[in-house]
Amino acid sequence: MEKKRPILHPEPASQVRRASFKIVIRRVEQPFSDRPIDELEWICQSLGFFEPIDRDKTASQVFREIIKATEGGEALTSSAIAQRVGMSRGSVINHLNNLMRSGLIVRDGRFYSARSRSIYRTIEEIEEDIERIFAKMKKTALELDLDLGIKSGAEKQD
Repeated sequence: MEKKRPILHPEPASQVRRASFKIVIRRVEQPFSDRPIDELEWICQSLGFFEPIDRDKTASQVFREIIKATEGGEALTSSAIAQRVGMSRGSVINHLNNLMRSGLIVRDGRFYSARSRSIYRTIEEIEEDIERIFAKMKKTALELDLDLGIKSGAEKQD
């Protein structure tokens, strides 16, 4: 029997402290397809977590199972995910690590769940992360420019 744990009180992503993750955005041509799996694979490719050796797009299968479970209010173990997608646990763990590094899923002990209950909200949260990172970098860059006596051009925007 597969191990799963209900998500009792999911906290908004902005309140959950996460380990550092790597945001990768790639320009990938969107497929001319109305199949949801093709669209999900395009999102996965655009977010840079498909590895070149993942010819069968198994990462998207793992992500899809986690999204479905999270939407249903449950979190899954790596063994449960492996059973659902018909892969070895080691392969699933590799994909899980990549998904966590991408900021798409979170782990609580041995249980994995999607960052949010919908793919759309997950993308919004990643966008918010990017905006926060760039705001901090811009602030720091402005301070550096001031310290170095460099006109930053920010004065013209005010």
